[in-house]
Amino acid sequence: MSQPTPPPGPRSVRLVFTYEDDQVRLVLQQPVDLAVTGFDLPREATPGDHVEVRDAEGNALSRVPIRVGLSASAEVFPEHPGEPITRTDLPRAQGAFTVVVPVDEVADHVTVLRVPAGDVGVQSVTELASFPLEGR
Repeated sequence: MSQPTPPPGPRSVRLVFTYEDDQVRLVLQQPVDLAVTGFDLPREATPGDHVEVRDAEGNALSRVPIRVGLSASAEVFPEHPGEPITRTDLPRAQGAFTVVVPVDEVADHVTVLRVPAGDVGVQSVTELASFPLEGR
């Protein structure tokens, strides 16, 4: 006698992006067995860069902050153990970042957003790029 299959839990996808200035590319989508919680839509727009999961109509389902943001600086690791890790400014913003986002059956695509600091409205949010989610 076979055991019933438990219903699938929350699904998540690891997304790896690269960027140069405000040009963002999605280079990897990888399903992960990880429950991502606490990333419902915020009641207020939090300043910074974010990845938003949206349905086919463009409605936001969840928003995950990009912890490092699209930075114009880089960590420099020391040559000798025990020396501090430092940051140095780059001539232009470039690098890579990874986020894990929750997805459900209606998730269609992700959008990389920039929310400026200060008392601003929704119209000042900048959409940098959108990418379809695989397997939809």
